[in-house]
Amino acid sequence: MSENQPQTHSPSLSDVQKQAILRAAGRKVALSIARTADSISAEELEGAANIPVYGVFVSLKRKNQLRACCGWIRETASFREALEQAALRAATEDDRFPALRPSEIKDLEMEVWILARPERIAGQGESRADYVEIGRHGLQVIHPIGQGLLLPSVAVEWNLSPVGFLEQVCRKASLPVDAWKEEKVILLRFDAECLRASLKDLIGEEFPELLTVEENPFKPDARDLAKLADHCYRNVLKLSRGEIPDYYLPGAFDGEVHGICVRVRLVTRYADCAQFSLSRPVPLQATLLQLAQNIAVAMKQNQMPEGMPFETDICLMWDLQPAGDALNPLLEGLETKRHGLLLTRFGRWQLAYVSRKKPESLLEEGLRYSGFPVDEDTKVYIVRVASNKSRFITSSVQKPKETTEARKPLVAGSFYPADAMKLERMLDQFLLLDDSLRNIPKKSYVGAIVPHAGWKYSGQLMAQTLSKMEYPSRILVLAPKHSSIGLDWAVCPCGRWLLPGRSMEGDPRLASQLVKAVPDFRLDAFSHEREHAIEVILPVLARLAPGSHLVGMVMNGRENRLTETAKSLANWMASLPEMPLLIATTDMNHYASEEHTRKVDALVRAAIEERNPEKMLQIVREKNISMCGVLPVALLMMTLRELNLLHQVTPVGYCTSAQSSGDSESVVGYYGALIE
Repeated sequence: MSENQPQTHSPSLSDVQKQAILRAAGRKVALSIARTADSISAEELEGAANIPVYGVFVSLKRKNQLRACCGWIRETASFREALEQAALRAATEDDRFPALRPSEIKDLEMEVWILARPERIAGQGESRADYVEIGRHGLQVIHPIGQGLLLPSVAVEWNLSPVGFLEQVCRKASLPVDAWKEEKVILLRFDAECLRASLKDLIGEEFPELLTVEENPFKPDARDLAKLADHCYRNVLKLSRGEIPDYYLPGAFDGEVHGICVRVRLVTRYADCAQFSLSRPVPLQATLLQLAQNIAVAMKQNQMPEGMPFETDICLMWDLQPAGDALNPLLEGLETKRHGLLLTRFGRWQLAYVSRKKPESLLEEGLRYSGFPVDEDTKVYIVRVASNKSRFITSSVQKPKETTEARKPLVAGSFYPADAMKLERMLDQFLLLDDSLRNIPKKSYVGAIVPHAGWKYSGQLMAQTLSKMEYPSRILVLAPKHSSIGLDWAVCPCGRWLLPGRSMEGDPRLASQLVKAVPDFRLDAFSHEREHAIEVILPVLARLAPGSHLVGMVMNGRENRLTETAKSLANWMASLPEMPLLIATTDMNHYASEEHTRKVDALVRAAIEERNPEKMLQIVREKNISMCGVLPVALLMMTLRELNLLHQVTPVGYCTSAQSSGDSESVVGYYGALIE
């Protein structure tokens, strides 16, 4: 192997070189966190600077919690270049976490991973797992859809087998979990040596001042908060009158914060206006001006009378510290006199600050107000808080909208025709049954599973499945929730679903009864405003069941609540004078090859037809199948089983988007079935 080529195995480093590497990386990380420029020189690496490597990763942890991990990979990278870039990126660029603060330097543990040139694992199928040695090899997978890399420590920390490790690197690349078996998927293994040390030990002698940096000196007192709240109040008044605001308040407190909330209190109600940034702090006074502008615009839009009395409260958030998740929260160090809890979930957040409340009770209160489930996707952060109120609960989660006003169409013209005549003609074509479906009787089924993609792709299968049913007066439709707007499990309270040329009646009264009987669901029209799944099947139901009333339900997350929810839903349905029809809508595996999609969808369909929702859920999890409506289908089956009505599943058909698009490399699967 020539001198300028990356090595197949990790370079042989002396103890002197290893210590030099750690010192250089530690100094680069610490000074970068402190926003001080610094470069790693070739001389300080004791002869290791020009060693060819495939790449370097630097990982930072605090109290065994990952705080940052970034790498630098190049085919012809020198060690010095790769180390410098990885250290800089880990210190400043990992946007998955709040920005590292100088006050954290003394508590950080650092790992430097030195990656050797990867070897391609040839062949295909299960035999590829034989070439993976846990604890020694890292993995990299490359595919047109995405790439993923995992360091050797991942397999050790998570106690993974070679197969489990291969599945996880596929997940990292957003690929099906068994994509590693396919010959066309490039699978690489690499050796990696890890050097570990604490930053405190590495830089203590050279930069002792970095170990004595106190927590952010940003500490506004009550007078500061009163001035800022008053400043915002006066700017809102000026802006609402069309006057020029005061862009900056000289002598008033300023600095960087992760979030600000201004609460406008009227005589009988209040409204919050907030801005929050998880990864990078924002300037206090400039952001406060922006919030004042937003409040003034909202007042005009809501036609608030000029001179109507109001007051402003203020809450500032800074110094975010990751504290695990709602399932395993790490509340050590939380002092509720000065700290609040910030919960985040899929882009939404909830702040809970109640001075002197017990930490566990504060977490319970935050979860209750947000409606976030207790699982690994609900992240927990300890955050410094300053407010002119001893209690401040605020959130980006919209309050549920329980209005019964009609739900307007969202995807007419994209998923199905917006022109009423074209829509009816397309339905006419869909409802012409082919010979293969004539043997399926039309009768009173207790449930159905139908797709909800654009009519071009799945409309005929959806319509023909629904055409085999006789409809009662009430229909419950369970659908996946694709957007982050509104509650995760929500029942639509609307009185009518508007469609091109026709409409379908809702049932607000039945919706209200449902949420009282099934506490996991709540009324929320917001959750349905940006969702397409129910709307796509509505024109068909409106035509086939014109006298029926429909209640829509959307779901996202909280798989652990399915069993209890099914029991509650079944008990409520059994108490009704007439049993509603249950319909679950889902598309099957998304955006994989035709061959792979048909293979994994066949496994899911078999579990459904075996009437085994638990098996279906396990297959979807283990195979990383992107079946969007897996929860609605599982709840439908579990509920019917509780009612002793899950006797037989009759498949109506299966197809993929390739039949319409001609693209067999990135397809979506569609399935229709009837349940009796």
